[in-house]
Amino acid sequence: MTESNLGAVVGGPARDALRAIAELLASDSPAVSDRVTLAIDYPERYVEVQNDLYSQTLEKPHPEMAWFALVDALHEQELLAWVDWNEDAAEVLGRLRQLESAPGAAHSWKWADELAAGYDRTAGLETLLACVGANIAGSGVSVAWLDSDSDTFLIVFVPSVQSATLVELALATGHCVRVF
Repeated sequence: MTESNLGAVVGGPARDALRAIAELLASDSPAVSDRVTLAIDYPERYVEVQNDLYSQTLEKPHPEMAWFALVDALHEQELLAWVDWNEDAAEVLGRLRQLESAPGAAHSWKWADELAAGYDRTAGLETLLACVGANIAGSGVSVAWLDSDSDTFLIVFVPSVQSATLVELALATGHCVRVF
């Protein structure tokens, strides 16, 4: 696939939405927007950079590459947690607490230890995320799960007033986001 063909695949609303998601979730981190922009506007160069810097083996650009660039950049900036579907609740909560966008000093995480201790893993990770969302509801931040089309949960925090916008933008890219 050539750069011009990829531009046609990741164009219009999806192209603008990817950039808007990067800005929404990482407004203080231009590295995220830069990486997404590189993947969209210069896909061949993005492949080269990824292969050189990160020892990846991308063969050629593909339409999902810009979404992966967003996810990777958010993770590198500690704005996204990769969580396996069967991870221990204490581990999940510990990772969420460490995210740069997590509710901070003004919002206590005292509830997290009790939640982890009493959490039934068979309830599923979505139930845990719903509990996190309920516990941080007053912080002005919501927890969101970005579609990964796998057993991995990609979890971010989003300003609550922007959560509906995040869902709409993700849909414009062909992905789903669930906010708790």
